[in-house]
Amino acid sequence: MKLSILIPMYNAKNYIGNCIESLINQDISEDDYEIIIIDDGSMDNSVDIVNGYAKRHKNISLHKEPNAGAYTTRNKLLKLANGDYIYNLDADDYIVKNCLGALLGIAESKQLDIIGFNTVETSSLDKLDISKPIEPKEVEHSTGKEFIETHVHFRHEIWWYFIKRDFMLEHHMSFNKNEYNADVMFTLEVLLKANKVGYLPVSLHRYVQTTDSLMRSKNFDIICKRIEYIQMMIGNSSQLINELKKESNFDVLLKNMSYRRDVFTFFNILNMFRNPFSVKYVKAKVKIFKGIGAYPMKNFNNYKYTSLRYRILLSIVNNEKLIYTLISIKNLFSKSIK
Repeated sequence: MKLSILIPMYNAKNYIGNCIESLINQDISEDDYEIIIIDDGSMDNSVDIVNGYAKRHKNISLHKEPNAGAYTTRNKLLKLANGDYIYNLDADDYIVKNCLGALLGIAESKQLDIIGFNTVETSSLDKLDISKPIEPKEVEHSTGKEFIETHVHFRHEIWWYFIKRDFMLEHHMSFNKNEYNADVMFTLEVLLKANKVGYLPVSLHRYVQTTDSLMRSKNFDIICKRIEYIQMMIGNSSQLINELKKESNFDVLLKNMSYRRDVFTFFNILNMFRNPFSVKYVKAKVKIFKGIGAYPMKNFNNYKYTSLRYRILLSIVNNEKLIYTLISIKNLFSKSIK
């Protein structure tokens, strides 16, 4: 078995058929790859749709579990996988036709721990054609640390990468309990341990923008969870950064990782300001950020966010007295909930 494609599914009736269709229209034998889906307690007819495909394709299997959350389910999927390489995919996303065989050929020939590629964000379900031919000679490999150094805007989402299963088993890789952002730490930890990472500059994945996503929900309870899970992730990434600081030869790596951590911190504080959080709540979170070295932010303006607007915003967010005063004024007109 060369590849295991792992998909957690929850109420995905509008997307899962399209996802599977993209996975079976490939340049690889069904004997060489498996599609393993765990239904995480769906209440629609997602299971019926998958069962229909499983009856027609021997490499598709469905497992049903009580609702436990995406990343708990992903850990269960990892234990079921048999492939030489692992690919984690979301049930509402899909990939282009006839790309799996070429990707696996590159990964195997170069003995890569990881091979990454690009994505296209879309609301359409029919962008199945490849953007340009896959050329193996375009793929150069480096260590994971070197990859972070040379690709400061690398994506954390797990559907950007195939990962060698033996490498994951050797390093006991799994997802943490952060149900919203576990892939951030997973990807970082995988890259920091990888010796051979290849990157193909071709858009093979389709990131479907769904209106009912938890990441886009306007429900305040969900917003609170989202903000707190990001804060957990900021703490975990700060721990990695602080461990690397004990070594002396990772200046560029630390700069890039700190930049990405600061981006999360900046927008997390802005989101607390935009939503009805009390000064007391924000102060407590900023105190935690200070304790782990994530505040004040020193690397936010290093790359993408260099405009005058962001420089002004950063000066405000980095000024504790000012940000607390602004929150107090805002809460005079709209009562804080938390």
